[in-house]
Amino acid sequence: MQLQNSSSKPSEDLSKNNLQDENMIVENSPAEAIQSWLVTKLSKQLSLNAKTIDVREPLTRYGLDSIDAVTLVGDLEDWLGCELPSTLLWDYPTIEKSAEYLVKEFDVSAAVSPVASSNVKDASDDKTEKVEASSKSSGWGGLWNRISGS
Repeated sequence: MQLQNSSSKPSEDLSKNNLQDENMIVENSPAEAIQSWLVTKLSKQLSLNAKTIDVREPLTRYGLDSIDAVTLVGDLEDWLGCELPSTLLWDYPTIEKSAEYLVKEFDVSAAVSPVASSNVKDASDDKTEKVEASSKSSGWGGLWNRISGS
């Protein structure tokens, strides 16, 4: 690791478009935004470390099966707001190829803009909260809460 003294200027590599923060990743293109989204979703769905996922590797290398692929495409449809072929991840078997295809064939610019991305994140957080609230009010505990007026 090379250290710089504190009086030196930041290098060109730390430009606005290349900065990454744990809470915010700024992508340079719609394809990179889609790749980032797919890496995040794939890592959660398959319980993998996102840093170990190479966007140029076939998704089957990571254990993606047909059920996982269709689920992932469904989530991608929701995020992008357009209907996608259910065979997308088999026809374009890497994250890189899938993202390039989506950018080329679909109007994804609105969905992958920073404002739209934050709105989608907020919407998914709301959905999670609703599911959690629903699960708390279902089953025996939910029945007891309704009977007891809690």
